[in-house]
Amino acid sequence: MTAAAAPESFSMGRVISRLFGVLSRNIVLFLLLSALLVGLPTGVFGYIQLSVMTPLTGASPPGDPSALMSNLFSPLRLGIGAAAWLASVIGNAVLQGAVIHATVSDLSGRRPTFGECLGTGFRFFLPLVVIGLIFAVCFVFGLLIFIVPGVLLALAWCVAAPAEVMERSGVFGSFARSADLTRNHRGAILGLAVALVFSEWVLQSLISGFVGVGMGAGASAAPGLASGALQSLFVFQTITNLVLATLFASVAQAGVASVYFELRQAKEGIGAEQLAAVFD
Repeated sequence: MTAAAAPESFSMGRVISRLFGVLSRNIVLFLLLSALLVGLPTGVFGYIQLSVMTPLTGASPPGDPSALMSNLFSPLRLGIGAAAWLASVIGNAVLQGAVIHATVSDLSGRRPTFGECLGTGFRFFLPLVVIGLIFAVCFVFGLLIFIVPGVLLALAWCVAAPAEVMERSGVFGSFARSADLTRNHRGAILGLAVALVFSEWVLQSLISGFVGVGMGAGASAAPGLASGALQSLFVFQTITNLVLATLFASVAQAGVASVYFELRQAKEGIGAEQLAAVFD
């Protein structure tokens, strides 16, 4: 058995370096996993959103308001929306497990494969779904109380998913394990989370703003095409959101796995090979 390395101080620089290294070496794998597990459900949501917005943007002639409301909230449309939401929840949970497997395998010098990553994701999807739901409910409740409790709770529990996949800690044990690992390092973790969220917001705002200006110019030049321009803008924004959600889903999960590895190394001297041994 390989001896544990000497614990080092926690370094967010190493987390970022490992994150970009893992992403650069596995970008195709991560995009495939994200497209299948996150992009597809998001695309279904986008399609439903588009079909709902069509009569509201003027692309379809106005009708009886009661008939319009009946169409918007028809059992079929609501059923498809519920199914897409459920697929999204499961897909995100499977992606968590898959990306955690890929990240740890890569850091240990192994080459992660699509099948192995997907297998790990499906093997742990049920506890990861429960962890995600508990996390979301408690986070929202914390935000409603006074914002700060929700943020602190999210930071304390941010590596609960890797703790479950790598240590089989159990649902509640994973929350306790995450709180212990992140203690005294939550400020640095908050900085990384803010940077990732800000990057996504900047990209989305730049793309939406660029398209909005173009559509506005086109509508001014041809007023009769204003409704069509609005519809095209909505379609493009939906596609953009789909692509960004797919991209940042992998980045976020790889970031969480990198933070978990750094915490284990800093606090316990655990190396990647020892972590990856759990997959043998």
